[in-house]
Amino acid sequence: MRIVNTLEGVNLDSWSSIVSYWDSELIQRLYLLPKRVAPSVREAARSDASFLRQLEMTAAYASSCSLDLVCQRLLDGFVADTGHPLPEGSLYNILGCATTTIYTVPLDGRDVSVLCIEAVCGSEDRLKLLLAHEYTHFVRKALLEKDILESCVGERLVTEGIAESYSKDVVPQMSDADCCIVDDVTVAWVLDNEDHLAKTIAEGLETTDQMAYLFYMYAQIDIPVRTGYVYGYRAVRRYLVAHHLQTKDILGIDWHDVLEVGAPANGN
Repeated sequence: MRIVNTLEGVNLDSWSSIVSYWDSELIQRLYLLPKRVAPSVREAARSDASFLRQLEMTAAYASSCSLDLVCQRLLDGFVADTGHPLPEGSLYNILGCATTTIYTVPLDGRDVSVLCIEAVCGSEDRLKLLLAHEYTHFVRKALLEKDILESCVGERLVTEGIAESYSKDVVPQMSDADCCIVDDVTVAWVLDNEDHLAKTIAEGLETTDQMAYLFYMYAQIDIPVRTGYVYGYRAVRRYLVAHHLQTKDILGIDWHDVLEVGAPANGN
């Protein structure tokens, strides 16, 4: 996998340098446009204490090591651990506005991965967690040769659950909330409402109808957002315990098996 450093020559201690970087065509295409980051969000980041703290930690971390080499070392470690090679592709390390973490986006006709380095908060454990998450997506997509994120809710639940579970395996000291990239309140809500949530989504597993309800950060709903990540994580962890397996053993598993539902007669 090719790792691309987009921050060469950017002074993270200079706001004007950061603004010029965000104005570049590449960052527009990789982040600002696909993630719908409004100019007001960029401007608000300038006085946001939380973002400025992230920026400070990011600048210190970037000056202490080669982030690209650390990413490559960690990814190589996942390959050695699981036996699944990385497919061809690119990982772009960028500075965002703390609106997301790591994701895939089309660029020049090919899907590329994007890591927002402020989300790492200067922590190699945090970097390892995020890369482990994305690595399982790379592998699962290659093994199944299908859209693992938007094909249906059942697939998305298990795909994200595997990603979070492998993150927990490789960085066990991180909390469940960290591994699911949510807050503690969301984890607690799922634990308290898991049976109700299971009934709510049961009829829509083969569809995409509840994708926003379960996974979207900015969904307008009356429950915590992104509960699907926690639900999928807990389903995967239960499956592993029941079958005496590790996450790396099930990277290409059929989601129906994990959620204990029958596949439709046509096999889709």
